[in-house]
Amino acid sequence: MSTINMATCLLSSIGSNFHNSTTIAGKRQIDPLGWHVTICYKDEVQASKGTHVASHGYVMGQFDLNFKKAAHAGEKVDTWEKRTGGIVWPPAEDLEEAPEIGYGHFPQDD
Repeated sequence: MSTINMATCLLSSIGSNFHNSTTIAGKRQIDPLGWHVTICYKDEVQASKGTHVASHGYVMGQFDLNFKKAAHAGEKVDTWEKRTGGIVWPPAEDLEEAPEIGYGHFPQDD
């Protein structure tokens, strides 16, 4: 059984253009899963904890932007430093507030 959670999310599109790179084990490289857009988000609970989630929305290819799949990592602290030295979570004026959305996970068939 799955539950649906409702949340108002803050969004940061840190990699707003489609790209095919990622960081694996601290090393920048071509993403083996392909072209994607990176979006970071948090709900009210994550905002109170100072954490966020980064998600990749994968597409069929560089010139075929039809959705293929999505993947996300676990929560990261907002003060996570980028290789360039900046902080990964941007200041409030650079964020967008998404309307209330529902999210959940469907159980996997075994």
